[in-house]
Amino acid sequence: MKIQRLLLSLAALSMWTASAQVSIPILNPKFEMDVLTCAPGYNCFQSGITGWIDGPGTGLGKYSATQFPGTPPTGVYVASIGNSATSGSILQTLGATVQANTTYILTLEVGARADYVFTGYLAALLAGNVTLVSGHRATPVGGNFVTEAVAYESGATPAQLGQPLQILITSTGAGTVDIQNVALTAIPTAQ
Repeated sequence: MKIQRLLLSLAALSMWTASAQVSIPILNPKFEMDVLTCAPGYNCFQSGITGWIDGPGTGLGKYSATQFPGTPPTGVYVASIGNSATSGSILQTLGATVQANTTYILTLEVGARADYVFTGYLAALLAGNVTLVSGHRATPVGGNFVTEAVAYESGATPAQLGQPLQILITSTGAGTVDIQNVALTAIPTAQ
C-alpha cells in the first residue's frame, strides 16, 4: 500500500511542471556549513551539526576514499548517525508548515561506509512531532550512497494543518548510517 502511494505521488509529480514545485528551505542540507580542518578519514569527526539537533553517537564526518571510494582528495561531508555503542538521530524543524492539497517529497542520499557496518535507518517527515510518512528502503552497499524518497499527500483537511514540518533521520541497530543531500519539495495537488 505504501509503495502504491509513493508511485501515485511520483506519477503526480511527473504531471506537474517544474514551476509548480516549491523547494522548502532546509538549513545545511548537504552538511557543509561546518568546516573541519582535519584530514579526511574515519577520525575526522565532530559532535554537533549546524542547523540540526543531533542525538547520541551522531555528528559531522569528513570522510575519504577509504570510507567512500571515488571521494575527492578534499573529502566528503556527511551526517554520521549512530555507532557500535548506540543508535543516533538528527532532527530539524523547518520554517514551512503543512498546507492542504499538497504533496511533499522528502529525498536524501543514504550511505554505507566501506570500512564500517551499515546499520539501517528510518527517514521521516513529521509535523508537530507526528509522523506523516517514513521510509527505510534504500540499501547501499559498502562505499556507496543511494537515494531514498518518501512522499506524503496532505489532502483537503490534514490533521496537522498549519503545524511546522520536521525532518527526522535515525539509525537502527549497532553501526552507522551516513546521510547527504537532504531535500524537501512541495507540489500543489488538484483540489
